[in-house]
Amino acid sequence: MELWELDFYRCPLVGADGQVRWELLVCTAEGGLLRAQFCPADAANVVWLEAQLAELVASRGGPPLQMRAFRTAAFNLAGPACRRLGIPLRHSRRAIAVQRRRAEREESLYPQMPDYRPLPPGVPQQKAVPAPIPDARLPDRWGFSALPGAELGQLRQLPIAYLEVPLLAGIDAPVPGVFLFSRRDRDLASWLAAREPVSLQYTRAEIDGLILEAGLDERWILATFDDPGMRERGRQFAERLAGSRGLHFLAVQPAEGSPQIAGFWLLQTPNA
Repeated sequence: MELWELDFYRCPLVGADGQVRWELLVCTAEGGLLRAQFCPADAANVVWLEAQLAELVASRGGPPLQMRAFRTAAFNLAGPACRRLGIPLRHSRRAIAVQRRRAEREESLYPQMPDYRPLPPGVPQQKAVPAPIPDARLPDRWGFSALPGAELGQLRQLPIAYLEVPLLAGIDAPVPGVFLFSRRDRDLASWLAAREPVSLQYTRAEIDGLILEAGLDERWILATFDDPGMRERGRQFAERLAGSRGLHFLAVQPAEGSPQIAGFWLLQTPNA
């Protein structure tokens, strides 16, 4: 059975009737587009959404194993429709494929349409103050790295206890990431899996830091540093993030150079 991801949101498009357009996006976890449908603002409700999802379920021969919605507003709108249609819906920021689909449309599709009207910037969400990870989970060492995007799918052939790498197509650029090295690698990987990693953020300050976004609103301090060499690698990590359109990874190994990997998560910088 398939895993689906959903978003339902206001677009930077205004129809001849003066109404802002909304768009429903549903795709597989691997990025296959299942539905992209516009509707005017006065039709953007649970009834319209349920009709669209009912058509999709019928065309696919049944509901998915699970569907994820990463934004709270989309999750709340889809909830009643999914319950009636027997679709298991989960509120999760680990919805990489639909976020990348939406970003592609915002960058390349909407600006080319005749009814394109940029939306005003949204109000920044208040984020939780990051907390230090427990001492028992601190890695012995860590480091920035990068892997060829085209080779990420090969990780699925390895015996990795905690592995979340959707088979996204068209990942050609190097994908930046961070390796955590720990003698308690399985314990650390288990702790991270329970947190549900979402993204990594490199912060520049008097003392630079690496913040892990996880779950629905958790933030954890993975590391702080002021070493010039590490700061340069952090700058390269941020540059590579732009080239991979926000795609990156977090991995756990028992030691640097070890053939074993205890955990590996493909991550995505969330849409603003």
